[in-house]
Amino acid sequence: MQINPLAFDAGEYAARQQRLLDALAQQRLDALLVFQQESLYYLYGYDQIGYWVYQTAVVPADGSEPTVLCRNADEHLVRDTPHLRDVRTWLDDDPRDPGTITVEILRERGLLRAGARIGVERRTYSLMPYYHDLLTAAMPDGVELVDASELVSALRQIKSPAELELMRRAGAVMDAGFEAAFDAIAVGARECDLHAAAAAAMYRAGGEAAAVAPPIASGHRTLSQTHVGPSDRVLEAGDPITIELGGVCRRYHAVGAHSCVVGEPSPAMRSLHGAIVDALGSAFPLIEPGRPTSEVAARVQQRLEAAGLDRRGRHVGYGTGIGYPPSWLEPLRLKASDGHVLEAGMTFFFFVGLTDRERGFCFYVGEPVAVTDAGGERLSRLPLELVCR
Repeated sequence: MQINPLAFDAGEYAARQQRLLDALAQQRLDALLVFQQESLYYLYGYDQIGYWVYQTAVVPADGSEPTVLCRNADEHLVRDTPHLRDVRTWLDDDPRDPGTITVEILRERGLLRAGARIGVERRTYSLMPYYHDLLTAAMPDGVELVDASELVSALRQIKSPAELELMRRAGAVMDAGFEAAFDAIAVGARECDLHAAAAAAMYRAGGEAAAVAPPIASGHRTLSQTHVGPSDRVLEAGDPITIELGGVCRRYHAVGAHSCVVGEPSPAMRSLHGAIVDALGSAFPLIEPGRPTSEVAARVQQRLEAAGLDRRGRHVGYGTGIGYPPSWLEPLRLKASDGHVLEAGMTFFFFVGLTDRERGFCFYVGEPVAVTDAGGERLSRLPLELVCR
């Protein structure tokens, strides 16, 4: 019996691994050192939370099986997946550091010939600078280490039908959390009470721990623009509230944001919220395969400018999917300078956040969206309305 049952069938993983080999050939790489926990989960179904220590999968470009190096404590989790059979371990008091052991594995696998190009996932929280230095110090001359941080991330960007179904389930988990948080809003309640209600509801709905602790703020704390967690601040009448939640199903994240008011909102609150919803609604029909993401962002900005508002220089959406702490973001961005073109299977958090500096509050509104052949699909059933309790 598996510790972590796989989320997909064998054919799904085989297709992903083949696409990786195709990408390695295109990049003229002899091998890839996979460090991102998201990548390891995507390719092999390997799921764990101790990725802050050194672990890597050595993936040869010739299609031979990968070799995984992990800490001894994680060996059983690696062997739990049928896709990883060659597993080596390192110990905390081993005289050889894991960077040196990785180079020994590369040499054993015949991957350290003169002129070899080895891809490395550098842009990840799973490869600390300390460990990267150990790896580079042990690497012999004549071998080129190539930054291949976006190689697997690019493959993850287009979700399969099976992945989209998990995203829809994650959206339902997210909705349950929002509804519980809305019900907990009352004068005298604390921000952490809203967090507790949302978290309990999402777990009851079959969800998992999200990659980001839910940003929940009220009153002047909304100026944090969803970058603070809930505190013990007590809600007062007239307080603005921002809530951002990520619903999770098998590590796939659907992310949304709603603005709320304790009691009756002010005219300024209604006006700002209405302008945000109008801008998102005007751009939603542009979400379709073949549309540059920059055009979606431009339409949002145009509608905001018509209302006397401005979000220039900032994105209005980012990709989501597999996520592990501390982030649920994928590289996709919806912004004026982005070069992506929407394709069926892309999923992202589509949102706008704006600050009323004169009155000292910020509103965020957004929802999870999938791109299908028919256009944009909302992954939430909740209306984008100003929540008043």
